[in-house]
Amino acid sequence: MSYSLGQRLIAGAVEGAGKLFFGLSLRYVRQSCRFHLSGPLDEVLRAGRPIVLAAWHQDVLLLFHYLINYTAFEQRQKWVMLASRSFDGEVTERLLRPWGFRVVRGSFGKEGGQTALRGLLRATAEGRSAIVIADGPLPPAYAMRPGPVYLARESGLPLYVARAWARPQVLVPNTWFRMAVPLPHAHFALFSAGPVPVEDGVEEGRSRAERVLLDACEQADAHLYLRRRVGGGVRLGARNV
Repeated sequence: MSYSLGQRLIAGAVEGAGKLFFGLSLRYVRQSCRFHLSGPLDEVLRAGRPIVLAAWHQDVLLLFHYLINYTAFEQRQKWVMLASRSFDGEVTERLLRPWGFRVVRGSFGKEGGQTALRGLLRATAEGRSAIVIADGPLPPAYAMRPGPVYLARESGLPLYVARAWARPQVLVPNTWFRMAVPLPHAHFALFSAGPVPVEDGVEEGRSRAERVLLDACEQADAHLYLRRRVGGGVRLGARNV
């Protein structure tokens, strides 16, 4: 993949700015935000067991704040993820590389998909967990693609799904997935489920995983927003490791 000089300069600037932003943001989140953890994911990650994790495009910023906790701070988990072969994918790789993420370039179901799958399988065979954007890279949102199920079947790893949601937060307008951005002193809800059975076929597993993930969305939303005030939660930086 070749890019113009201007694109390379932009990617380099994004990498530097992203490292600074995430470094400051991660520490702030650990110290001042509260996490409400429901489901098996936290225990699985703290045990260091490799998995396939599927989440909506909308959740990526909140979810990465949580996942990077296990790579940059607790040293319990290493991740691989799929990013497109476009310049957007290059920016994604530059943002995540400093935090221990390996990025494989390509897309399921497109030209080069088998190459991308082989790259993901090599990484999972080395003990990395894989995160797959369940409704990426194109709309509609909240529609599970078969990629996470297919990867779980081929790798033999268990498939988990997770919803990352916050209060207060803002949703970025003018994007098809409306990325969620937490505001200061937010409460993060991380609701997970799994392992999702995938043995009876890709389409059956895809449909089942979509239902389970949508149910986690409803639970997280109810936990944070169907009450006047949210209390409790844990600070990630204050937990025993």
